[in-house]
Amino acid sequence: MAGRDREDVAAVFGVSLKAVDIWWAKRQAGGREALVVRSRGKPVGVHQVLGEAEQAAVRHAVLDHRPCNVELSGQLWTRRLVGELIAKLYRVRPAEAEVGKYLKR
Repeated sequence: MAGRDREDVAAVFGVSLKAVDIWWAKRQAGGREALVVRSRGKPVGVHQVLGEAEQAAVRHAVLDHRPCNVELSGQLWTRRLVGELIAKLYRVRPAEAEVGKYLKR
């Protein structure tokens, strides 16, 4: 946004003047490359309890069976029941919020 003042840039991007000042300082210190957004957090797959083969086995069990068919209570899969299946098969209990990650592919 060459030639524009801080207020214009802030208005165009819907940010504060402080954000514009931070962007400008980064640009001055490291050029355009300094403004590239980098992903945050852990890379996908880091610190997962189950390996690829175990995850595939869990996915197949959930797709091919109902909980009651694998000696769990219930007719429909829930995160809690998938967690119980993982505990039963692999003797580990991932956090309920993490269970959904093992079903994606």
